Amino acid sequence: MMNKVKTMKVRQFGPWLWLLACLPGMATASDIASSVSSGVDNRFADGGYFELGGSVFSVNKVDVRQTDYEPVQASLLISGTYQYKGLFVEMIHQSQDGINLGVNFWNSENWSLDLLVANLQSSWARPEGIDPSELDEAGRNAYLMSEESLYIGAGFRATRYWGDHYVFQYRLMADYYDDQGVLSTARLGKSWQVRNWNFHMLGSIEYVSSKLNRHLFGVKANEATELFPEYTPDDSFNYGVELGVAYPLSENCVFRAMYRLNMLSDEVTNSPFNRADHVSFFNASVSYVF
Repeated sequence: MMNKVKTMKVRQFGPWLWLLACLPGMATASDIASSVSSGVDNRFADGGYFELGGSVFSVNKVDVRQTDYEPVQASLLISGTYQYKGLFVEMIHQSQDGINLGVNFWNSENWSLDLLVANLQSSWARPEGIDPSELDEAGRNAYLMSEESLYIGAGFRATRYWGDHYVFQYRLMADYYDDQGVLSTARLGKSWQVRNWNFHMLGSIEYVSSKLNRHLFGVKANEATELFPEYTPDDSFNYGVELGVAYPLSENCVFRAMYRLNMLSDEVTNSPFNRADHVSFFNASVSYVF
């Protein structure tokens, strides 16, 4: 499961921005978290937005490697998107799909197809330059606690729109940063308005390849300990649902609240790192939109 709640280490991608500037484009789609929570009006328009604010979130502990876990935490909210003639950058606060750099290469009234040149999400990585077979039991336990890392993938995204309130989005990604494997998602969302309250609902299916599951949740024979026995997961499907609401406090200030429940497959829950069969996440925020 790629969407762990943690701070992502963002790196600079000047070469990718240069590549995007050289590619032709027509118009762009957007991350489904933005489309379903804000509606799909003006999806062909150039421009974007930037948000700055604060949020409070609560999440259950899912993984023993979450050593800085607290049941309730406050965080800085930085969010925004920008698109120009099909080129786009997305860093959306409520998204499950990380940070995206890409280009739209085809669209119609109801469909958009995007090339995602760089998709950044949080991941785990073992410390480099260490042979676990040379460590004692305590040393291997510490080694298996891992370090925060990045999943940096490329792939494509297809988005289908029905009117102004329904969105379907499919994504297929393969990691090229550390060859971690394939991640794919299918999500269906609906938005509706009641007076000044904007509601949305989102259902998700996530496919994770066996290679990625083994990278995230597996334990090799030469790494195994009594605390973390050998484990080799297969590919898996995870399922989720999300409910959210937004309310404008003023012309530029927005309140949002969202609850998300992701049910994890046995390939994840049987891992010696795992501590729960689901991820329960609640977030409330206030932000200023520039």
